Amino acid sequence: MRYTEEVELLLEEMRRVLAFLEWDGDRWKKRALHVPQRINNAAHPSTPSPSLTNKVALEEGLRAYTLRQASVRERLFKTFGQQWNDVAAFVSIADRELTDDGGEAVVADVIIM
Repeated sequence: MRYTEEVELLLEEMRRVLAFLEWDGDRWKKRALHVPQRINNAAHPSTPSPSLTNKVALEEGLRAYTLRQASVRERLFKTFGQQWNDVAAFVSIADRELTDDGGEAVVADVIIM
């Protein structure tokens, strides 16, 4: 049945989005831990070393940026998780209605509510 396939795809996509946001948030947090190493490794040998003040400011800025990106992913994860929390219950209701009535028209009524 086409409805069943679409619902399975939707639920799998929702699961994958949440998994990606969790993974990507963790990845940005790890980047924040390695900011000083990235600055030291990025310097070209012929380029003069930045002053200590500039280096500290650069580290703070990069760390703030990476933590901000992690925060964005965490908020998306929480928001989507809350918004999608009841989807499985709605699908279950629709499945029961389809089984009881034997028709697909009920699905639209259940989802609209």
